[in-house]
Amino acid sequence: MLKKKTLATGLSAVMLTGCAFGAEAFSDTQPVHAAAASKTENQRAQELVNSLYQSAFKGEMPQNVKGLKINQSTRQDVYNKIGEPEQKADSRNPFDLYSWNMGNPGYGFSYHKNGKISEIRYFGTGVERRLNLGSVTPDVLSKQIGSADKILTVPKTGETDYVYHTGQYELRFVIGSDQKADHVNLKAR
Repeated sequence: MLKKKTLATGLSAVMLTGCAFGAEAFSDTQPVHAAAASKTENQRAQELVNSLYQSAFKGEMPQNVKGLKINQSTRQDVYNKIGEPEQKADSRNPFDLYSWNMGNPGYGFSYHKNGKISEIRYFGTGVERRLNLGSVTPDVLSKQIGSADKILTVPKTGETDYVYHTGQYELRFVIGSDQKADHVNLKAR
């Protein structure tokens, strides 16, 4: 009888402390952590949207490609700054593509016949996407930079294109069916 009582008391203590299944199994902190993570994601989304929007007025994207400008910088300027693309433009895809890696965002560059940049595409980061473009939604766009100047539907994909006029340029947030940004385009108006 003593053994059964000791075992029952021991199991009760284990269950009460959460040791049997880990402290998280019986913790009330999970909603707090989720709320904190959501707040962090929202803050980063807001910062990214503001950074993209402000840079667009200069005809450039922020971060690794800052200084490469629409209708001014050349393909060679791009190569000098970030190297040759992993995938060069061809008849099926007009963009030189740079993939995301090690926390660095991916980009695409399209060029005029004269070799100057016609469009820059920002793909964001991959692994931590939810802390980057994956947390940019139409609601975040509206709250941070206001209503889009145009809202279009992308014919081949059905995605929604939120177009913002930024001086001489257009900044386009392409939103997927999950209501999160897939990529962002910048080109001259």
